[in-house]
Amino acid sequence: MPASNATSRFSDRVENYVRYRPGYPAEVLRCLQGECGLTATQVVADIASGTGIWTRMLLENGNPVLGVEPNAEMRAAGERLLAGFPAFTSVAGTAEATTLPDASVDFVMAAQAAHWFDRAAAPACPL
Repeated sequence: MPASNATSRFSDRVENYVRYRPGYPAEVLRCLQGECGLTATQVVADIASGTGIWTRMLLENGNPVLGVEPNAEMRAAGERLLAGFPAFTSVAGTAEATTLPDASVDFVMAAQAAHWFDRAAAPACPL
């Protein structure tokens, strides 16, 4: 699917996405802590953060999170749903062009979005 279609595909389905999209098991966070050394003080870029399902788990862990999302409607829903987290920053960007400064985060993550990325254009380490 072309990147433009992937970006706009959920624009008219945001509320259904919010209502029906499942969350992630707590074990994922524990694995990142144990196997990758994730601590609550480390800044995370959540690429293709959508409505913030994974972002919320990171924020609840204490992490400052930059939610990078290309779809304006999904990003707006994430901003609304995560408004109570001062450590959340919403960023209009893509996996291929995050707009984040070099070396600005400790971890770069994508929960269930890598299949939408343009693999040739998205760097292995975008920051």
